[in-house]
Amino acid sequence: MAMYRNSSGTYSYFSAPPEEVLTRAIQACPFAAGRCWEWGVNRDLIALFGSREHVAFDELVERYVDMLARRRGGSPEKPNEFNHRRAGNLIGWGLRLNLLEEATTCHGTRAWRLVDREMRWDIHRGRARQIRGLPNGEQAIMNRKLQTQRKRAATFAKKYAAKIAGDIRRYIDQILQEDPETVLDERFADFITPWFTPPQALHEAYGILVVAHHDWDKAKQELWQTLLAREYQRAKYRGIVRPRVPLPETMLDGDAAALDNLI
Repeated sequence: MAMYRNSSGTYSYFSAPPEEVLTRAIQACPFAAGRCWEWGVNRDLIALFGSREHVAFDELVERYVDMLARRRGGSPEKPNEFNHRRAGNLIGWGLRLNLLEEATTCHGTRAWRLVDREMRWDIHRGRARQIRGLPNGEQAIMNRKLQTQRKRAATFAKKYAAKIAGDIRRYIDQILQEDPETVLDERFADFITPWFTPPQALHEAYGILVVAHHDWDKAKQELWQTLLAREYQRAKYRGIVRPRVPLPETMLDGDAAALDNLI
């Protein structure tokens, strides 16, 4: 199928209309990239479906570009032939990996159903690995491996939490010293939930936030430590640019004497 890219950055497939491009991509699964491809397909399908039971053929591309826009924090692109191909490729791989099932809407339109709303793939040692939806014997073996890995990870996380506890408390103390009125915004939402909802004054959350990391995995602890370090630098800047309230000027002796005479 011929393809060209024009000056606007969009792609055109001039051998078929968009709907046919979509159908062909579903059938052919035309591309895959990277050692974590299956994990990415799994993640994107869960995001694509959201809480929907089915996604129909005629709404697929629109939902796909909306999903990309949410992830990038921008506005949805206008659906084009390239997005038809990418959306079809995603559905095709979902069927090939048994993450989707064919379905039909009440109007008789072709649709798909998400088999599992939990991830069936993870990333292990830089490569996608299936951890759920395996045949019974293989699933039992994988479950034992995952249990062993969880125990090992919990041990590492506990040791790491004790190691950085002093740094966490020190960062929070330094932030409050530089800017006692520090407020935690949406950047902190994943770390202060379920106790608090942004915006949240840091000094009011102090008691919980100096110890909360003890319940997190190592990766989340590292992100928390980095976020606090950055907030400390931001607090130092706020301390520098904060307007200074001038102190009352000392009354001169002559003025004080004049005031006494008036009284």
